[in-house]
Amino acid sequence: MKKKHIYIIDLPKKIPVFPLSEVILLPGGQLKLHIFENRYINMTEDCLTSNRILGMVQPKEKNKLFEIGCIGKIIQFSEVENNKFFIELKGVCRYKILNHSVTKRKYRLAEVDYSDFKKDLDVNKTKINKREFLEPMKKYFDFQKIDTDWTIINKAPVELLINSLAQSYPFSSIEKQALLESEDVDSRAELMISLFEIGAAGPVIKIN
Repeated sequence: MKKKHIYIIDLPKKIPVFPLSEVILLPGGQLKLHIFENRYINMTEDCLTSNRILGMVQPKEKNKLFEIGCIGKIIQFSEVENNKFFIELKGVCRYKILNHSVTKRKYRLAEVDYSDFKKDLDVNKTKINKREFLEPMKKYFDFQKIDTDWTIINKAPVELLINSLAQSYPFSSIEKQALLESEDVDSRAELMISLFEIGAAGPVIKIN
């Protein structure tokens, strides 16, 4: 059966948001989370009884959030002891926060706008050749002595590889946010190539 296309108008204008530093969700990406704090248990319960839509966003500082995040739909969940949850999100579309406040259930609810990110709902193919991406990535991994299964990486579609690494690799919070806010897969890949090249060059030594 053909998958139904999602339109901006279909997306909720108010969403619960889960602030988590150095964690991003990208459209089409998947993210597994362990929910154990009471306010986020409340948030998850409310999501599961409504549309299962949850917004991931990075915190800037106390009570402040980055403006751009990404909504995901809970596609799997399991409840464990003491009402804790394991959930899996599927990324849908990025958003801009217009305002947010704390609910009576102690989690944050945000009013959001998706109009800058309509392309997230389309299939995004990169123009970057896979080899262009893999060469600086391999140099960086070799320099950092990171072990990985190159057989799997070589077989993975380049768009999946770019977005999976952007989500999973331990870039800094600022770098992760820049990757999230990249216009498309191409610009995200270009930024990651730059980060790999900088990382493979080693620490900067200042000469007085």
